Amino acid sequence: MFSLKQKDQNILKNIKSHFKDRKFQRIVLGILTIIFAFIIIESGAAPQKYKLTLGESSKYNILSNRDVEDKNKTKQNAQKAADAVPASMTEIKGAAIEVRNEAGRFIKIVEESRAGIEESLQNQGITRSSRNYGRQLEAERNVASVGLEAKLKDFGLNLAREQVMTLIKAEKDEINSFKDITEYIVSGAITKDITADNLAQQIIDAQNNFEATELRQEFKNIGNALIRKILKPNKAIDYTLTEELRNEAYNDVINNKKIMIKKDERILAINETVTKEKYELLKELNLLEESSFDFALAGGILIVLLMLSLLLVLYMNHFCRKHLSSKNDMLLLYVVIILILVISRGTYGFAKDVYQHSGLLIPMLMAGMLISILLDLKLAIIVNFVLTIAVSLMIKGDMSFIYINLISGTFSTFIVSKANQRNQLFMSGVKIAFLNVLIIVSLGIIDKHTYQDIVTDSIVVFINGLLSIILTIGTMPFWESIFNVITPLRLLELANPNQPLIKRLLMEAPGTYHHSLMVGNMAEVATEAIGGNALLARVGAYFHDVGKLKRPNFFKENQLSDNPHDRMTANLSTLVITAHTGDGVEIAKKHKIPLIVRDIISQHHGTTLVAYFYHKAKKGEKGEEVKPENFRYEGPKPCTKEAAVVMLADSVEAAVRSMVDKTEGKIEGLVRKIIKDKLDDGQLDQCDLTLKDLDDTARSFMKVLSGLFHEREEYPEIKTKAGSLENAKAQEIAESENKFVSEGVKISNDSIS
Repeated sequence: MFSLKQKDQNILKNIKSHFKDRKFQRIVLGILTIIFAFIIIESGAAPQKYKLTLGESSKYNILSNRDVEDKNKTKQNAQKAADAVPASMTEIKGAAIEVRNEAGRFIKIVEESRAGIEESLQNQGITRSSRNYGRQLEAERNVASVGLEAKLKDFGLNLAREQVMTLIKAEKDEINSFKDITEYIVSGAITKDITADNLAQQIIDAQNNFEATELRQEFKNIGNALIRKILKPNKAIDYTLTEELRNEAYNDVINNKKIMIKKDERILAINETVTKEKYELLKELNLLEESSFDFALAGGILIVLLMLSLLLVLYMNHFCRKHLSSKNDMLLLYVVIILILVISRGTYGFAKDVYQHSGLLIPMLMAGMLISILLDLKLAIIVNFVLTIAVSLMIKGDMSFIYINLISGTFSTFIVSKANQRNQLFMSGVKIAFLNVLIIVSLGIIDKHTYQDIVTDSIVVFINGLLSIILTIGTMPFWESIFNVITPLRLLELANPNQPLIKRLLMEAPGTYHHSLMVGNMAEVATEAIGGNALLARVGAYFHDVGKLKRPNFFKENQLSDNPHDRMTANLSTLVITAHTGDGVEIAKKHKIPLIVRDIISQHHGTTLVAYFYHKAKKGEKGEEVKPENFRYEGPKPCTKEAAVVMLADSVEAAVRSMVDKTEGKIEGLVRKIIKDKLDDGQLDQCDLTLKDLDDTARSFMKVLSGLFHEREEYPEIKTKAGSLENAKAQEIAESENKFVSEGVKISNDSIS
């Protein structure tokens, strides 16, 4: 039982240790940021959904949110194409010859019947001159008509007695004309494709041809009857081949000639009836409330966000590792990203139905400028790129938005990185606004936009540039206070002589105040020479000795005559002297001085040995028992270029000021000796200063010191009638010129500074 309880406690302890681990915390924050970003972007990228009912009028004007196929119209066109394909025919062998033979047979039957009349008369010896020729001719015709009628019935053609008599009684020329016309019409008919389906129409066409001749109506009627009897199909439909050809035509339209509805093309207008086809189309576009969640869209967005996140981490690991390992910096980065995404979502959601290029209204430039000012220029560039791509997913890839933010956004990170005053920042915003206009005009010219559209877009992006810098400046105090971030603006505020702690130094510890001013001058010049934050180094130097405010009279630069250390043991003096770094941190916290400045306060002595009191203790009765570690500052050692330079400037200024013979050569020798001693003592092990940086630092110190501790000509006494008065004025001028030096004389060495 005890072992199980112990095991549970160990598991709980491991979980707690994981949650306290900074790397784990950064990973959790990163995952949460990706989740929030996904929710924001997916909600913006997903199309607006409408509540519609089949058969009712629409209350909305609905546009397509992407290119989509109108499947209903495509199918209609495909069916039309299939129906337009003619039937594939196969020839019926002998059909045409049979029709022609039948026509010839009909004529032969008629001609034989007519010839029989003449032959019968001749056999009877009756000629045209015979007295009873007319009566005998009529009798023979009646007999012939009966025979002809019977033969035609056998032929399959039922003609009326009058029609048969017409064929019998007609003149030979008329019969020949009927014969020629019949052969002509039949020949023309059989050259056409005659099928069972169009046979009736072909018969009608042939009969119309008979009607168009100059024959007597009786012959026309006989011809029509003959056509009905003999005309038959000469072609048969190949239904299998026809079906294949029509399917090919149908599929060709389906696959290659789709009817597309373009993005932003109207699908349904206000008061238009919601048909089944329109309803299905809207459902496919996921524009109906009843539509299911679009997992494909969400999956695509998530994959892109994960790729962008990986790109950001890889970039930071190579170029911004310091920020990647800082929980505070990463938290600030996450908050900026989420804030910009929220602003983008709100702006786009509000303006997308009002303004075509609603993405141009989003103050995206704010992200790059904030990161450039608060964290790092290199980090700002990649963050601007990542956010531009991420937000473009939400606004459907508006190219104007992408071009503006990639080009102008990158420029803005460079422009604001060097601005260290609010008016400079605002002027940077004006420059960015004009840059926006230049880009949008160029894009408008390339895309052949109208003059009115170019002017409108230019006004929008100009306002966007100004709004971005206003939001950047306006939110700066929030970022500085919540995330304890130092900015040029904040540093300038801290460097103001009216800053409460600096005023206290001036009034309560004037020697320390002037010492700090001198250290600030030296640190700023040196830090700028080695590529560090010169303004931070100056401010750090101003505050590095604020801990002396707790006991100002225990430090030599603030003493006029009495020295309390004369009445104290070396150990106690060491405790008082070394305590000023910790006291300084506590005082700085109370006055809400940023962490990075407090770090300089705690690190500006590192773990340096308080040599004066150490040697004093060594000379005491228990000198052999004295340990050097008991006479060192608690540290930590300087971790940044700025803190290291302040440490060196502090030691150099104190040592040089205590020199009696201040020649340039001796000062330079002392400066380089102090830097070498710090290096040998390991005080610079944790900062990234190179030997070249140390040489540049020494040269920079010499520039400042040579300007301060230079030789002066002694002012001669001028004896006049008012000699005493003029001598006093000359002394006053000299004292005025040396005021800074005379007030800040510090005769103690680094061990007491």
